[in-house]
Parts: sequence; structure tokens; C-alpha cells
Amino acid sequence: MDQQISSELDPDVPLKTVVESHGSHREPAWEQTALANDPRWQLAQRIASGSSFARSALLSKFLLYVCNRALVGRTDEISEHQIGVHVFGRRPEYNPSEDNIVRNYARQLRQRLDHYFDEEGQREELRLSIPRGKYVPCFAPNKLSTPQRPSESDELVEVSAASLVETVPAIASSSLHLRPVSRLAVWGALLFVAAAAALIWMLFPDKTSAKADPSYPLWTLLFDRNHQTLLVPADDGIVMIQNLTKHSVNLDEYINRDYLSIKSPYKIDTQNMEDLDQQRYTSMADLDAVLKFSRLPEATPERFTVRYARELHMEDLKDSNVILIGSSFSNPWVELFQKNLNFDFSYQPRPNESAILNRRPLQGELPVYTNDATAPSHRTYAVVALAPNLNDTGWVLIIEGLTMAGTQAATDILFNREAMRPVLDKARTPNGSLKPFELLIETRSFGSNSPQASIIADRIYTNPGS
Repeated sequence: MDQQISSELDPDVPLKTVVESHGSHREPAWEQTALANDPRWQLAQRIASGSSFARSALLSKFLLYVCNRALVGRTDEISEHQIGVHVFGRRPEYNPSEDNIVRNYARQLRQRLDHYFDEEGQREELRLSIPRGKYVPCFAPNKLSTPQRPSESDELVEVSAASLVETVPAIASSSLHLRPVSRLAVWGALLFVAAAAALIWMLFPDKTSAKADPSYPLWTLLFDRNHQTLLVPADDGIVMIQNLTKHSVNLDEYINRDYLSIKSPYKIDTQNMEDLDQQRYTSMADLDAVLKFSRLPEATPERFTVRYARELHMEDLKDSNVILIGSSFSNPWVELFQKNLNFDFSYQPRPNESAILNRRPLQGELPVYTNDATAPSHRTYAVVALAPNLNDTGWVLIIEGLTMAGTQAATDILFNREAMRPVLDKARTPNGSLKPFELLIETRSFGSNSPQASIIADRIYTNPGS
């Protein structure tokens, strides 16, 4: 498994830090002592330790890295590629055009900087900014008058639409010189993206007039003001790779990309296998879920990001709120939480041969729930689970179905207040928060659609894994 950046930068103590990532790669040391008396570096430290950055270690590292490099005259190291390597632990050979994590975080960094100078940093003598399209920081006198900013509607289109269009896993975008085995998929994906873009633009008129509903505690919990919320759709590319290779990919293999060395019995050549790995495929059911979550008034643009599964890091699951769509077969990060769940997905890299295992069946429940894809009922199942994140500082919501119809059914149940009210009432704590829970959902399916769904079993936990 890749070694993630885990060391924290203490903005109050000058230090010499060596950050290691991915085993053998070692980054240059940061010599911060010489900057101790520089007011620009002191400003960067105050910002990184302020309330606007307190919950995001990666944004603080991003800010301190670019400021440090700029102030010591090493602006050649302030590029998207260098930031990806030194801040986000990417391998030196990674391609920023295929991995937009730096751009996503840069957008958030600019928003947090604006928030800092609008609130606690109003009386700072200097103002720090990161110009759009660049990563080199700028320092200028800070005017006490409020800077002119875009109108609310302009800002909504600029931040929300751009964020979703750029960060919703793109199912298309690739060269047309692919071999026949992948060309059809690419053309289909291009049509899909056109439809997806239209759906995304339909999102925004409702957002400006919607109001948050404090009576629905799940959204309040997942989109609280103190955490970044990441929505991670399924990686359908890894599903196709598993089906082609007949090999189930675990999380360790997924992070290290070890599955690329597995031979396919269908004699898929290396070029097409790598192309399949590089593309960002997801399903229409997942895109529908992205749109539904994005419409929630609680999902404010400055704290809500859509992240592709291959761009996620272990660090993200420690202190952020995260929504994982897909089981461990299509979103391997779910593996980290599956051991504490009662309803366990058992996947085979063959269509319609997967099942949900009920580890501790209660009266009237089955020990195994399987697809009934060939029968007239077309019955399938899904699970919704709410669990603490890795550091127990936030929450992870898992939405996983045996099929796309199952995933759609699970999403529909989550947004069905009548169906969710009894569960949330049982899970609600005296202080208004929620206990961890699991829901088993049954639905009929027609293709990838789910016409009806119901909760057939639930588990409410006092402590995770209990």
C-alpha cells in the first residue's frame, strides 16, 4: 500500500521536515528557519493555523508548501506536478492531466483564503492570494474595504458548475486512436458526458431557493461546517478490469495499481488495459446520486467536493466526511469499513454471481441475499451504512448495491424521508446526533432502473462493530 503523507506541519515551530511518500521517493527538506522573521511567512503560518484551515491538513500543507518555495526563491518547484508530488504524495511519474487533485484543492484553497481575509484576517497588514490559473502566491497590502466579489449567482455558477463538471468522474475524454475493444466504449462515453453536462446545469436553479432542513439529521451530520465532505462515485473501470482478468482487486492492489500486471484470459493487450485504467468511468446511477447530493442546500460548494476513487487518499478518510458510492468491488475504499458491517458483500468477477452475506441473521432474515436477475421479479439488493471515519472525527456514508439498480434504490431510499424517518428516529441520540447504522434494501430492477424499493432489515449500533 502506498505510504501516504502523514506528518503534520506545525505552523508555530520552525523546523526541517523531510516528507516521504511511496516508499523510495524522498522529497527535498524544507528549510523554514531562515523565514522565521519574514512577515509573509508569519502570515502564511497564521492562516494555516486559523479556523478556516483547522480541519484540512492537506490545504494547510498546500499553502505552506507554495509559500515556502516562493519565499526561498524556488518558484520552479511551484507547478501542478511538483505540488502533486510534494504535497499529495503522488509518484514522480504521475500525469497531472489525468489526475486533477491539485486543481481541485487549489480551488478550495482560494476559497479558504478569501474566507480568512473576510473574517479573522480582516486586519492583517498583508493579503495573501493564489491567482487563478497559477500556484505562485502573491502578497499585497490588505485593504480594509471589502474586496469586490462576484454576485451570489455568478459565484454559484463559477464554483459549483465548474467544480462538478471538472470533478464528476469523466466517463469520456480520450484519444481516438484506441483499439476496437475500447473505441465503442469511448464513443458511448462521449454521448454520456453530453447528457451529464445537461443534467448538471439543470441542478442550479433549485439550489439558490432551497433551504436546509434541520429536522433531517443525516444531511446535517454529513455536511457540517467543520468538515470537508467528499463524494466518491464508483470506479466502473476497475469493475471492467476485474471482469476481464477474473481477478478480484483488493484495496492494496488498487492503490498500488498492481492489477495492471494481471493477464486477462480474453487476451486484452497492455495498451488497452492501461487505457482502461486511465479513463474515469462511472455509472448513470452514480451520476444521479451526485446530482441529488449536490442539490442539497447543506452541500455548500466551499465544503463539498466530488472526488474520483483513484484520486482518494487514506488521509481523506481520517478527518473528512465521505460518501462512498459502490461496494468494495467497484469502490475498493469500502474495504476499510466492511469488517465492521453486518451485511457483507461477496463479489465474484462474473455477472450475477454476487451476494450479500448476513453475518448475524435475526428472526425472519436470510443468511444470504442474492440477485434474482433471471426470474420475472428481477430482484436485487443494496446496503446503506453510516460509520465513523478512520479517526472517529467525522462520518462515512456507504451506498452499495449488487447492481446499478440496487445502487439507485439505495440512493432513492436515502432521499425518501418517509422511508428514512423510522430509522433516523431509532438512531438519533439524545444530543441530536446519530448512531452508526446499516440498512438492507430490496428492490426490483428493470435494466439499470429501480421502480420500487423497501428497507427489509436494519441494524443500529451503539458503537461501531458492536
